[in-house]
Amino acid sequence: MARLALLGLVIAVFILLVRVFFPAKKEKTADTKEMVQDPNCETYVPKAEAIERSVQGKNHYFCSQKCAEEFSRKNA
Repeated sequence: MARLALLGLVIAVFILLVRVFFPAKKEKTADTKEMVQDPNCETYVPKAEAIERSVQGKNHYFCSQKCAEEFSRKNA
């Protein structure tokens, strides 16, 4: 019985050491994973990488400068 308890203790210590030296990867913030749709070409892009423009008082997110300019011209 003592051998079984000792084996359990060794396994627990091993697991703790592995967690200390190899921590789990942290998830990025929710903002970087949030996807937004480009209103011009309807492509989805990560919000953190999108180009933000205010058109007629409303914020829009675009996949590229070209789409932002096209949308601004159409809705000016």
